Parts: sequence; C-alpha cells; structure tokens
Amino acid sequence: SSLCLQPLHSACALVLAASGKWTHHTLQMVDAGSRKYVENPDDCEVVQQRRSRHCRMCGTTRTSPAIRRMIIFVIVYSNTELHDDGPSWTAIDALYFSTATMSTVGYGDLSPGSDTTKCFTILMIFFGIIVIFPRMAWVVCFFSDPITSRGRALLEWLFPQYEVDIDGSGEADYKIPRHPIVYYSKNMLPSVSLSIWLQLASAAVFTTVEDWSFFDAFYHCTVTATTVGYGDVTISAQEGRLWASLRMVLSVCIVGELITTIGELRDQRVAQLEKIKQLSRRLDPGLLHQLLGCAKRLRPEVDQDGLGLTELEFALTMIIELGIVKMEEVRPFIKQFRKIDVSNNGRVGIEDMHFMHKLSLEDLAKPRLANPQTRSIKMAYRVDDMVVIESAAVFVVRPTPLDGSGIGFR
Repeated sequence: SSLCLQPLHSACALVLAASGKWTHHTLQMVDAGSRKYVENPDDCEVVQQRRSRHCRMCGTTRTSPAIRRMIIFVIVYSNTELHDDGPSWTAIDALYFSTATMSTVGYGDLSPGSDTTKCFTILMIFFGIIVIFPRMAWVVCFFSDPITSRGRALLEWLFPQYEVDIDGSGEADYKIPRHPIVYYSKNMLPSVSLSIWLQLASAAVFTTVEDWSFFDAFYHCTVTATTVGYGDVTISAQEGRLWASLRMVLSVCIVGELITTIGELRDQRVAQLEKIKQLSRRLDPGLLHQLLGCAKRLRPEVDQDGLGLTELEFALTMIIELGIVKMEEVRPFIKQFRKIDVSNNGRVGIEDMHFMHKLSLEDLAKPRLANPQTRSIKMAYRVDDMVVIESAAVFVVRPTPLDGSGIGFR
C-alpha cells in the first residue's frame, strides 16, 4: 500500500503546488498520509489486530484505503478546479466527478480545466479503476450477495432440480438442471429484482432533489447503471450530486454482479450437463480407451498390468476428462506421494512416517533409492512437537549429531 500511496501523494503535492492552492493544513494531511505506513508499522499492526474482527464484518479492511484515497481526490479537485461561471468546485462536486470517473460513467458535465489537473486525472483514472473501485465493489457485493443467495435458495426450493440416485442408496448423486428458461429465470431473478428496485428507489430520490419527472429520473438511473452515461439529463443540485456519488457505486456494482452471474450460470450449466453426460454413459470401448489413455499420460513411467482401472483411477481420470482438475495439477501430488513412500510399496503409512523422521534434510532432498535401507543416515531426529495447520500435520524436529553434541538450531 505504501508503494502505491507514495506516487499518489507526490502527484497530489505537485498539483496543489502548481495551482497555488497549497496550504499548511493540506501539506500536513498529504505529508502525514504518505508517511503513515512507513513510520510506525508496529503501531499500525496492533491497530489492525484490534479491529480485524470488526473489519471483516463490515468490510472496512478493504474500504478504509479507498476512502482515504477518495479524500485525497476531493482535496485536490476542490482546491484546483473552477466552474465555468467562476466559483470553485465544492467537495461534493469533486466527489461526484471522482466517482463518475472511477465508475467509468463519465457524464461529461464536469471536467478538469488545466493541464496539471488533466495529468492528475489520467493518473486517477487508472488508479481508481484498478485499485479503488474494485474495493468499493467488494463491499457492495459483501452486502448484496446474501440477499441474492437467499433469493436463489428460495427459488431453488420452489423449483428444484431433478435428482438422480445412481446406486439406489437414497441419496442424490447428481442433479439435472431444468429447462433453460426456468434455470436462468430462477437464478437471475434475485439479481434483476435487486437492480430494478435500486433504480426505482434512486429515481424516487432524484424526483425530490431535482426538477425531474419520475420517468426521466428512472431513465437517468438506468443509463448510469450500465455505465453509458449520456449526460443529457444533468444533475445540478448539490444534494443530487451527493446522492449520485453513492448511487453510481451501488448501481454499477450490482449490474456488474448481474452480468457476472450470467456468465457463471452459463459455465455452470455447461459443466453440469457434461458431467451428466459422462455419468449416464455406458462403458464402451471408446470410453475405456479414453480413460486408459488418460491414466497412461498421468503416469507414463508405470507399466500397466492390463487388468483395467482401479476404483480410484477411474474416478481420477473421469475428473480429469471432465476438466474439473487439470492433469498438470495432479502430477505434483503423484511425485509427492512417491517421495513420501520411502518403503517403496506403493502405499503411505506409519512406517514411512517413522522412517522419514530418521533421515537428515540432505537425505530427504536426494532422489529416493530403490532400497530405502541402503540410505546413509547422518543425523538422528527427535520429534519435539506436532502442530496442525489447516488439517496438515507439521512436525517440528531438532537435528542432533550421533556423537551427542548439542546444536543450537531448531
């Protein structure tokens, strides 16, 4: 964060100095902000630990840096820009312009007037779109996702998918999606309803602060939500621009979530139908040859016994053929298994674990021999403790030479 902040604060300082609007108060704000992350990192870490639980609940971990940067933009534009009729931009004008820029709406009713602020705006465009606006979008989705998820769950309960039980155990092994109209309608309805409700509520607010009809206000909100931003309906009141600054973030993010949901649903349906196709397919020579070829490519150095696929080989090759995982992602785990299998019997058990504890770090780094008993053990290891990190057992060991002398290394 400090690496990103330093160029931004420097640019703010240059803009304010060039415009002659530099004040002692502004200097202190910019200077303090640029040093905040490098002077007292321990203090910042302590504060972060104290507030971590509340930050995770309300999303301030992501929004606080964005808010600070928005304040910087507001300070710069409100101290440097003028309206065509003379007065300076207010803080609301600066916030309105910054939000319209970062959300890519770009009404065009406000624009930078000097070459210095135009250069700063170029920097702000890329920085805002890449860094600040995604953080704001995360917060909006943080609150909107539970609403849309519950709506989809309710519609799924009303219009459930068809369940299939492969082995007759009474448990559904997979589900068949309904007709595309039903499938997309029930999954898109919560997001569409939330977006329409937001545009209607925003239009109602604009009719109270602007001299607009409800239709013009709804038209303006829809154009804004899609980031088209014609600018033909101009916001003139300060209250309207303040509400527009908040509404632009909400509307653009929710419509973006709606568009993302369409792509996710399409990919999910294609993958689900392909999975159903494979699960309902009979074992024929083509499928068997396909799976055997996948197993051979997965372990080319292993000679096949000609007896076919085991249960786990069948499941793994089917998962690979469906594209759920890639073969390149599986091979490292096969190599890890062979390195752990020090007994070279094709299985990993307690015997392998005990034997690996007797090996030195140098021996563990060497390629595994065919006969593990021929290894030369230089160091004796004693297990001091075992720590569980995310369900993975990690043993903390202390190397001790065989001659009994102690080593101050752990």
